[in-house]
Amino acid sequence: MVFTKLIIAGSTGWVADHAIRAILASTKPKFDVTILTRADSGKEVPSRPGANLIAVDYNNHDQLVKIFTGADAILSFISGPPSKIIDKQLLKAAQEAGVRRIFPSEYTLDILHPDAATLLTEGGNWPEDSSPVLTARKFVSLAQEGGPTSFTTLIPSAFMDGWLEGAFGSFDPKNRKVTVVDSGDFTFSGCTLPYLGAAIVAVLQMDEEKTKNKRIRISEIRTTMNEITKTYEEILGTKFEKTHVSSQELLDQRNANLAAGNSFGALFVTILIGAFNGCGAGDLADGLDFDGDGYLTLKKKTLKEMTIEALQKIGA
Repeated sequence: MVFTKLIIAGSTGWVADHAIRAILASTKPKFDVTILTRADSGKEVPSRPGANLIAVDYNNHDQLVKIFTGADAILSFISGPPSKIIDKQLLKAAQEAGVRRIFPSEYTLDILHPDAATLLTEGGNWPEDSSPVLTARKFVSLAQEGGPTSFTTLIPSAFMDGWLEGAFGSFDPKNRKVTVVDSGDFTFSGCTLPYLGAAIVAVLQMDEEKTKNKRIRISEIRTTMNEITKTYEEILGTKFEKTHVSSQELLDQRNANLAAGNSFGALFVTILIGAFNGCGAGDLADGLDFDGDGYLTLKKKTLKEMTIEALQKIGA
């Protein structure tokens, strides 16, 4: 069966914007979409023609159960540490409402890779409620529990458009600067956000038994920090100022953030380490083979194409 009646949690953010756009643009199948927004967010909710928008209190379990009843699948695009708390609230309500599938918000490197799991559990006091490792393990446990709700987790590793535009700090194309982790020669993988959105639609179209209780890796490209630097320089015809930061320096930053109670800062630095230090958590080579059983038809972009688009977008 195909999941067609969808509940989407989260309407803004890196993944939500592109994924919702791809889902609403689909005509075969045409999805019945309800988007949940936080009633107390204080933010203006973007218009989503073709979707039903409902303001909710994620702490109101009975409200969630009522909304979820009759839905095929729930997709969470909640971003940041709150996603780990809200995803578990969504799961509890989905199980009571009998929803067949939930897609938790874990759009990053492979959190359950042994090295990533270690990085995200050592070094200080990680708040249990917002632990990405504990949340990921909670969803994996659904395969053994045999309840009404199964899971599918999509793992795209790096958001290539964001990194190339300079949104996350390591690359600063406007000022012709880069900060590479260790040697900069370790391979990692990633996706542009439109490609990830297309992959999400492909997974929704696949035979649900093939995606049931699976962690699916999706990659559009594999590259290195040094290769990206070289690509910038070739396109712009100028040298970039390159500095290096060691994994140990980043670990020290992570531990300092944890000591200060800044779990979000610690999480960001840890993702940076796991993605770029060569441990393998961010290098999802097998994700290059994912085609959604033929439903993923969007052509992969090259690093040069991605970089040109990113530079054009930021006017660099």
